[in-house]
Amino acid sequence: MNDIIYDIAFSLDESITPIEKRILFENFNSSKKIFELGKSTIKNILGRRWSGNRFLPENFINIATNLYQFIIKSGIKIARYYEKEYPLFLKEIPDHPFLIYYKGNIEYNPEKSIAIVGTRNPDQRGILNTKRFTKRLVEEGFTIISGLAKGIDVEAHKEALKNKGKTIAVLGCGIDRIYPAEHKEIAREILDNNGGIISEYAPGIQARKWYFPKRNRIIVGLSNSVLIVQSPKRSGSLISAFLAADYSRDLFVVSPQIGNPKEEGNDMLIKTGGREVKDPEEIIKSL
Repeated sequence: MNDIIYDIAFSLDESITPIEKRILFENFNSSKKIFELGKSTIKNILGRRWSGNRFLPENFINIATNLYQFIIKSGIKIARYYEKEYPLFLKEIPDHPFLIYYKGNIEYNPEKSIAIVGTRNPDQRGILNTKRFTKRLVEEGFTIISGLAKGIDVEAHKEALKNKGKTIAVLGCGIDRIYPAEHKEIAREILDNNGGIISEYAPGIQARKWYFPKRNRIIVGLSNSVLIVQSPKRSGSLISAFLAADYSRDLFVVSPQIGNPKEEGNDMLIKTGGREVKDPEEIIKSL
């Protein structure tokens, strides 16, 4: 059986963390060998409470065999973390995915890449700032990375496309399950304009709310820096900001409007170390 089927199967087990998967693989150099170890041996290697109830090698292999046929027919590509196609910057973060599924062109200059993220419910000021910063950064040759979500994310993708820039979207679902569904056309435009779409989730996997925080680490991992455009106090985009610090990425925060509840998160981030920016030129000069 093809090694890639075993690797797909191994990636399907969500009871083992990305860091643990890498440790296991680097010790045994084969997903097939890991499946043959048995639950008790794996538990001892992991060194933590792990029941193994969700470790179902035979089931995973059957699913992966069918998935691989679909992947080939659908033009989906796979990059395992030890392959040259795997994005170099993403590999730098400690919890990078064991493998990624992607479509389109995911090659880019990581030194000129920036994640642009923010609230799903921006006001007009947030939308205008997204367009203003994205347009200028694209003019300077930056690749725009975001999550194809409603609000700031999709506005960044759309503005990058409008200005003939490169943009990469990271999904919190299978690559064939664009979420939200109304962004399918934007996803097609990204692919038609030399961009790419990436997911760590296998084709067919539906979006789940706890996948999006995990997805954010990939957005940040792919990027040289992160720009928070607009964020209230409780926003998923704050996760990206905190990850930027963890992964040693530059964090830029658009200067908040005093009294605007949609930008209270911006104010908090600036007070805790994020670099306040009023103009895209400040980012360009800094980088």
